Amino acid sequence: MALVLSYALVLAEPLDSTDASAPVLGWHSVVQAGGILADHEAAGYPASNLATPSTAEGWRSTSAAEQTVTFALPGGEAVDYVGIERHNLGSTGWNLSLEIPDPEDAGAWIEVLAPVVLAGDAPAMLRFEPAYASAMRLRLTPPDGAAPPEIAVVYIGRLTRIPRGIQPGAVPIRYAGSTDIVTGFAESGDYLGRIVTRRSLTTSVSFRYLPDSWFRANMDGFARASMERPFFFCFLPALYPGDVGYGVVKGDLRPEQEMTGEGVMVHITLQIDAVAL
Repeated sequence: MALVLSYALVLAEPLDSTDASAPVLGWHSVVQAGGILADHEAAGYPASNLATPSTAEGWRSTSAAEQTVTFALPGGEAVDYVGIERHNLGSTGWNLSLEIPDPEDAGAWIEVLAPVVLAGDAPAMLRFEPAYASAMRLRLTPPDGAAPPEIAVVYIGRLTRIPRGIQPGAVPIRYAGSTDIVTGFAESGDYLGRIVTRRSLTTSVSFRYLPDSWFRANMDGFARASMERPFFFCFLPALYPGDVGYGVVKGDLRPEQEMTGEGVMVHITLQIDAVAL
C-alpha cells in the first residue's frame, strides 16, 4: 500500500487549503472506458477495463518494454491524484511516472510525478499539485527481465481532504484483516485442514466536529458514490503514507449534528470493507 507525493510542479492554484497531511478520500474519477489508449493489451484484458471498479477484470500488457497508458481527461476541472489497484508493478519492479500534455508545445509531455517503484502490489495513491489537462498518461519503464505489467483499476480525479483527524479506535487498514475460515475435524478428533471462504480488510473510522457547511459542500457526492463504487483512502498520509486502501462503505453515511459555539458540527463514522491482496 502506498501514497506517493509530488510537489515538483504547480500547474494550478490549489482549490482546497486543507493541510496536505489531512485524511483523504479518492472517490471522484474522470476516467472513461472510451478514453483509454494503451500501447499494448492482451486479448480479453483491454485497457478499457481500467475504467471499471472491478478488481476481477483489468488490463494486461503483452510487452515487457517501456510503454504508456493514456487517459483522456475533461480538461475543465482540476485533478490531483491517480489511484491504482490490483497491479503487479511493485513486485515486478516497474518504474511508474505520470505525464500531462505541455500546453505550450504540441506533442510534448510534462512530468508531474517523477519515476517511482511502488513498495508492493497493494493499492497506491499518487498525488500531485492540482492540474488542468486534456490527458494524462502513465509511463511504465521496466527493469531487466520484468514480466508484462498488469493493472485492474485506475482512478484519476480530485481528492476530498477531511479537515479533522481520525478518532481513537481506528484499525490501520494493513492490519484490518477479516477472514472467514472453515476448520475441519474428523469424528476421531483429527485435524483435517482449513479452508478460507472469504478474505477482506475491515475497519471503522470516525471523524468528529466537522463543520456542517463543509460536510454538505464536500461529502454529498461521496455519500452517493460510495454506495455504488469503491474508493481509495488514506487516513494518516503524513505518518503512514503506506496505509492506503480500496474499498466500499458497509452502510449509509449518516451525519450526526451537534450545535456548538462555532455553529453546527457533524460527527460521522465510515464502516469500510476493503480489498485484500
